[in-house]
Amino acid sequence: MRNYDGKEERRWRSDVHRGWATPRKRVKKSFFWHTLVKYTKLYCKYTKLAGFRYFVEARTSWFDRLFWGLLYAITVPAMIYTIWGGYLEIMENPCLQTVETEYVETQNLDFPGVSICSINRISRQAAKELTYELSQRNVSRLSADEIFELIAQLGDLYDSDSYTKLNRTTRIDQILAQFSDYDITDVMRRLTPQCSVLLTKCRFHDKDENCSDMFAFRKTQDGFCCTFNYATKGDDISLRNGVDHRLDPVKVDVLGKDGGLSVLMESVLDDYLYPIFPITGFKVTIFNPHDYPDMTSGGVIEIFVSPKTQRDVEIEAIMFYSTTNVIPYALKHRYCVFQEEMAAVRASYTYSDCIVDCKVADMLNLCNCVPFFLPNRESRRVCNLKDTVCLTKNRYRWASVVPNTDLYIHVADNSDNVLHCNNCYPLCTDVNYEAKIMLTQMHPGYRGSKLTQNVYFENQSTLNVYFNRFGTTKLKQDVIYRWYELVGDASGIGGIFVGFSLIAVVEFVYFVGLFVFELLKGPDPSEVGAEDESWRERPPIQKIYWGELYPRSRQNVAAKRHHQIREMY
Repeated sequence: MRNYDGKEERRWRSDVHRGWATPRKRVKKSFFWHTLVKYTKLYCKYTKLAGFRYFVEARTSWFDRLFWGLLYAITVPAMIYTIWGGYLEIMENPCLQTVETEYVETQNLDFPGVSICSINRISRQAAKELTYELSQRNVSRLSADEIFELIAQLGDLYDSDSYTKLNRTTRIDQILAQFSDYDITDVMRRLTPQCSVLLTKCRFHDKDENCSDMFAFRKTQDGFCCTFNYATKGDDISLRNGVDHRLDPVKVDVLGKDGGLSVLMESVLDDYLYPIFPITGFKVTIFNPHDYPDMTSGGVIEIFVSPKTQRDVEIEAIMFYSTTNVIPYALKHRYCVFQEEMAAVRASYTYSDCIVDCKVADMLNLCNCVPFFLPNRESRRVCNLKDTVCLTKNRYRWASVVPNTDLYIHVADNSDNVLHCNNCYPLCTDVNYEAKIMLTQMHPGYRGSKLTQNVYFENQSTLNVYFNRFGTTKLKQDVIYRWYELVGDASGIGGIFVGFSLIAVVEFVYFVGLFVFELLKGPDPSEVGAEDESWRERPPIQKIYWGELYPRSRQNVAAKRHHQIREMY
């Protein structure tokens, strides 16, 4: 038997003071785990989640605990995978376009802008007048007929494919450059057939109107044309000065052919000098009244009207708007911008103007000039005939414009034949115009509408642009799910897998809060002190004899038997 004496006591005390069994550290560590186990058991016991109570109940068998453990090991990862996969799918396409209504009153719409351009881009009569003026000034030794032929070169500024003519030693722009009062833009405006000659009779909203009052001579992609309802203040107004250059467009007032825009046009075939197409007649462009009519920006309708024909163009509009709920999402998901978001760029942002400015900037970079028919908002140098070589070389690049490149990642970024306009996005509130076009051959005595009454047809053409339907479709773009709908879907999926609900979240937060609060509060000082001083309450170590190991009852029995033996003898 080992003999415990005072030496053992002193050795134990010295080990404690050396620190390998410091009571305070042991108490601190045990308190954390004790508290964690305590609230884990409480949570498992009282939570509404199915099966958790079986992990802490004393009567639960090991089979039940194993079964529920395996069940949660399978269902919880499956639940997380399902919820996360659904969330990623929603975030990939978070916005949805739906038909809000098909019966918006057409009278609430803006009437579209209409431009009428003669296929002939240089008037023979205007060229003769310019020839006479140059001849009177003795600007060249060339004869009047030679100057007249040189004036036809200016048509290359429309279609620069015929730049081979530049082999001539003299160009008309060189002759014009000798005079400070000649500007190539003003010259092209002067040479273009005028609206007063092309448009002979006009009606709008079932009333006869003066064509000169209705149509303005404005820049388009085909040069100067007769434009109606082009609701901007000017062609070359800067868009970066913080001033809104838009005007109020004309609204739709009367439905039907007689209630729309009707124009009787005179082809003036004997005035042709430079047609841009191998046909005669007119090119009509229908566009949004606030946009520069440019085909590369989309949303533009082009129609050709030949002599002795009538074109009836029934317009149908589709309104589109986006709710403010889509603003937090990236542009690659909503595919549009709000007017307020582009206010820092320009006061009156339009998608078409952004594309045009992008093209102009690229032309300035490559050719160091701006074609006369494009908006020249910063008074840059206007292209002359010498620049047609560069314009021809890059014409296909400017005809293949890719806007908002981050939305069209499949287009090669290093392609030289494609112009990337990275900062151009469609507006989130816009109107798209579509057209149903009908053709009617006209003959002497034809009475198609009020416009053609008492008109003897030779080479005239008629254009009717109108709305016929009372209702207009209105589309709305909104988010597929709002935040509370996402929470509801996640809660429903969790309920299917593990019986999860929002109450379970509240329970979990509640027990975590209790656990943290008790950790911050710390253990009871009285309990810590009692445990730290527990070694001092040990009884003193004494010598132990073998006889003291037997119970007192056995000692009494042995003494009685010894006494009886002594009496017998």
